[in-house]
Amino acid sequence: MKPERILLPVDVARCPLEVFDLVNGFAKRPEVAVILLHVVNLDIVAPENRVYEERGQEARWYLGRLAERHIHPGASTIAHVRIGRPAEEILAEAKAERVDLIILPTYGPSFWNRLKGLWRNVCIPPVSTLAEKLIREATCGVFVVLAKTRLNCERAWGRPVNNRKAQSRVPSRPISPAFESPGLSPLRPRLS
Repeated sequence: MKPERILLPVDVARCPLEVFDLVNGFAKRPEVAVILLHVVNLDIVAPENRVYEERGQEARWYLGRLAERHIHPGASTIAHVRIGRPAEEILAEAKAERVDLIILPTYGPSFWNRLKGLWRNVCIPPVSTLAEKLIREATCGVFVVLAKTRLNCERAWGRPVNNRKAQSRVPSRPISPAFESPGLSPLRPRLS
C-alpha cells in the first residue's frame, strides 16, 4: 500500500526535524498530499475567541514555513490548524481528510521519568499517552517516529508580523528613560 494522503501532526513549539526525511520519502511521488496539522490547545478558557484566532494564524504561518523549507517541492502540502484536545482533533482531521497514513512524531520518556520508573519498579511505556490513543483509535495506519530534535519555530523564525499588529505596537509617545532598562515596567518605576 502506497499512501496518497499523509497526515503529519506537528507542534510548532517543538517540531522534530528528522520526521521530514521520512515524509519526503513518501512525498517524492506527485500524487502524494501531505497535510500538516497543528492543534491549538490552551489549558485555560480564553476570555475571547480572538486568542485562539491569533494562535491559529501564527501556527498557519509556521506550518507554511516548515512546508517551504522541509517538504519535497513536488508534494502538495496542506496546512490545517484545529482548536481542541490534540488526540481528538488529530483523529477528526484524519477522518475528515480521509488520510491513508498518520506519521506521528513522539518523544520517548524523559530521563527523570525513566529514573522514577526504576525507583518505583514500574514499566514506563515507550510512547506517550497521545500516541497510544491514536494507535488504538485511528482508522488508518499510524507510523510512530521517535523524535530526538526539537525546533521551536517562534525562537528560530520570530513571530509573524501583521501590518495591523505592528502599527498597534508602536508607542504613540516616547517611552521615558525610567522604563527603558530591562526588568522595569510602568508598574514598577525605577527608584532614584
